[in-house]
Amino acid sequence: MKTFYGVNSNTPMNKKLKNGYTVYDWIVRQKGIPSFCLRTICGKDAITNEEIEFLKNKNCKLGMVIKNLNETTISSCHGDKEALRAIYELKSLNIVNDKKIAIFAEINPNWSINHNWMISFAQTLSVNGYIPAFIANTDSSKNFNFDRQCSHFVNATTDVGQFGAIYCATEPKFSNKPDEWTPFCPSALESTDINLWMCGETKIDDIFIDDVYAKNLIILDNML
Repeated sequence: MKTFYGVNSNTPMNKKLKNGYTVYDWIVRQKGIPSFCLRTICGKDAITNEEIEFLKNKNCKLGMVIKNLNETTISSCHGDKEALRAIYELKSLNIVNDKKIAIFAEINPNWSINHNWMISFAQTLSVNGYIPAFIANTDSSKNFNFDRQCSHFVNATTDVGQFGAIYCATEPKFSNKPDEWTPFCPSALESTDINLWMCGETKIDDIFIDDVYAKNLIILDNML
């Protein structure tokens, strides 16, 4: 199965480790060259212009993620606030959205979410020229809420093509690269509808980096 390796990191990729390597260069030594990196755009250890330039020089695509959400917020109906905050952060980084950049909302695997929050979040991003994206626990046996609410979102937005939403599954987990594309998915979707699969982990000192695989290179068109 042909897939493309990337990472999801809470730590800046240009951070120097005790061994003298940057996080990015040590990942290359451990797992190979990542095609893309998912990084937070707000809150603690948010990406900087220096890190953006660093990754560009590595020919590593950059996925924009909101990581500092909370359960109270996402269980409401007002996803527009987070969408507008994300757009503001991108503009603060002087990032020009000239190619439908995706903005990922990373949902804690144990949280409940409201499909109306997803609709408001997605609609606001879409109106402003961005693509909505969701990183979430797709194992219904561990968190049935996301399965149910995401399925409501899919059914409620069918007429607008789900606003072009991109999905990243976080289950099941593997210690190595998966042999087949079988990420778990909400009941209203198929595995082939899942664009990214966060299914492994790499430990670097006390830093944990998620291994993410892309089904194809199309997803990179929605990254910086």
